Amino acid sequence: MRILIVGGCGFIGSHVVERLYKEGHKTYIIDNLSTGNLKNVTVPHKFYNLSIESESCEEVFKANKFDAVIDLSSPVVNTNAEASSFELTPSVKGITNLLNFSSKYGVKRFIFASSASVYGNNNLTIKEEAEINPLSPYAVNKYVGEFYTQKWFEIYGLKTISLRISNVFGPRQSIKGEGNVVALFINKALKSSEIDRFGDGTQTRDFIYVEDVVDAIYKALESDYTGVLNISTNTEHSLNELIDTLEEFHPIRKVNYRLNRSGDIKKSKLDNSKAKTELGWDTKYSFRAALEKTYDWYKKNCSLSETVSDTSKAKTKKRTLFKYLPYFENILFMLLIFFLTFSILKVKDPFSSGFADICYMYIIIMSIMYGMKQASLSVIFSCGLYFYLLLNTGYSVVTILYDPTNLPHVLSYIIIGAVCGYAADVYKRNSKIKELKIDTLNNKYKFLETIYNETRNAKEELEEQIIGSENSFVNIYNTTKALDSLEVNDIYFGSIRIIDKLLNTLKSSIYILDRDGKYLRLKAKSSSENFSLPYSVNLDQFREINQAIKSKTVFINRTLNPKLPTMVAPVIINDNVKAIISVYDVKFEKLTLHYENLFKALVDLISNAIGKALKYDEIAARNKYIPNTEILTTKEFKKVLTDKIRNKEISGINFTLLRIKDNNLSYEENFNKLSLSIRDDDLIGLGEGNYIYVILSNTDKIKSEKVLMRISKSGLNAEVMEDLY
Repeated sequence: MRILIVGGCGFIGSHVVERLYKEGHKTYIIDNLSTGNLKNVTVPHKFYNLSIESESCEEVFKANKFDAVIDLSSPVVNTNAEASSFELTPSVKGITNLLNFSSKYGVKRFIFASSASVYGNNNLTIKEEAEINPLSPYAVNKYVGEFYTQKWFEIYGLKTISLRISNVFGPRQSIKGEGNVVALFINKALKSSEIDRFGDGTQTRDFIYVEDVVDAIYKALESDYTGVLNISTNTEHSLNELIDTLEEFHPIRKVNYRLNRSGDIKKSKLDNSKAKTELGWDTKYSFRAALEKTYDWYKKNCSLSETVSDTSKAKTKKRTLFKYLPYFENILFMLLIFFLTFSILKVKDPFSSGFADICYMYIIIMSIMYGMKQASLSVIFSCGLYFYLLLNTGYSVVTILYDPTNLPHVLSYIIIGAVCGYAADVYKRNSKIKELKIDTLNNKYKFLETIYNETRNAKEELEEQIIGSENSFVNIYNTTKALDSLEVNDIYFGSIRIIDKLLNTLKSSIYILDRDGKYLRLKAKSSSENFSLPYSVNLDQFREINQAIKSKTVFINRTLNPKLPTMVAPVIINDNVKAIISVYDVKFEKLTLHYENLFKALVDLISNAIGKALKYDEIAARNKYIPNTEILTTKEFKKVLTDKIRNKEISGINFTLLRIKDNNLSYEENFNKLSLSIRDDDLIGLGEGNYIYVILSNTDKIKSEKVLMRISKSGLNAEVMEDLY
């Protein structure tokens, strides 16, 4: 199935993605990475960096045609009443977006991850029918999501389910947010920090391990149930118990007791019996075992979180530096102007044009560079410098205030600073707006380009499969024409070409089984360079292949044993295994169910073709062999010899041609003697000059010496033919 996981880079989401991938589903992720991390997801997936409030999500739905959507989106917030309410509005927009697009584009299943916090305080074991009493904006948020989810089922028929999940914990959980108490306590324990515990510690939570939650989500995906289910352990554990259990794994420095916070739930325990019945699900991990697994993960990854924290601090320092940089530069300019005025130009007259020009330039430069804020400081400094010069020339403070000639100077500074600063601010503001618009358009363009490229690739892949690829109907027809023969040797040779072409491999072979079923003899193989195979295989040395032959099933090399083929399938004719077909060194990414089924289909085609050819051989035996023997007639022998020569040139499968010297024995007597000296896959035929010839399959001159000795012992004389006629 094509499954979209919203929030798939988060704590629960990343575990869900891994599970779905292992189950063989295609996974897609929408996540704005506000709380998630791409490093959490290590399996193949398609990622969209989007907010669920964005209308661009529709393009994702339109392009991918999802079968199911799992909404695990959730901001990390305080679960108490002090949390701000701004988190509510975007979430409502997001859930309605997802539900709208799901119903519009044919999604068959929608799963919404809710929370146990919707129940509020309740001293009883809470069932799904219990009164809803959310005590925090986060809980209200989740309940609103449930409401919309249910309404979309009632109005539009979208199969939805809301899972009210109790307190989840496990690897990859963020330490931010008050709901992540397990991760927070473990992290502080590992760093030898003090743990803050709110209340007396008797507050209870229904803690559940993340793998159990993932299993429930997967079972909900396969189920047709609609409505609400509690996903929990149906067990209470207090915060004191959590701290005590954690202390068994790692010493805790100190526990600080704090006052209760408003909105905190006192007791929480959810009844999971309905989920067990409807989903066929149950928890696998005990609280202690799950806590230990979580602790082990944080212990191994603690240094990583510290590195991330250090990086965040460095970024904060950098932002602070940039924030105060304009003030530092303005101070430097002030010092420079002061130095020019008194040390270089040695200005004593505040009414001189040189002094005014320096101040104007200073104000204009600071206004253009940084806008009104720094322009104001430059105006204040220029006015102060002007008043300082006046005081040095004999003016008093009262005189300065009452002398009308000072007003134009001061006003000129203020006007230039105000105009230039305002103009610079307007320009920067407009530029920023334009940049934001350009960035928005660029992001939208890149997103649409991504969708376009994905759609185009899918279209081209489909087009290739239909028209021009190895799997096209035309190529399948043309390739399988090679099996349209009544000559067994032609079928063996053509089968290799079919396998190599349709399975897109360069290494395949066909071995025939001897009469005793103990050995395999190489009949045909691919012509690839550096692809050599043994001519004879003892089945006792290859248990897996032997088992595939006995069970008449396909063998898949799932352990990737380099000594074995990737796939082996028996050629079954009249319920007997006659040969095996093997492919080697198949790329890992090609090992799919489709590839396996294609291989099986090809083996069935080849088996039928060989069976038909063998049946034809039986019928045509009287015209093919010399009577009362299995010696091929001259015409048939020439055909076989031609095939052997062709097979040697293309596949490199060697053979040796022997000629039996003249004797006074009949064909039948010659055959009886030769049949005891050669193997099942060797051939005897009548050649030129009415000489009897023997073709030793998969044999070179050195190996043929043993055969010559056996023939000699039988009373016949044979010689190796150097030149093939």
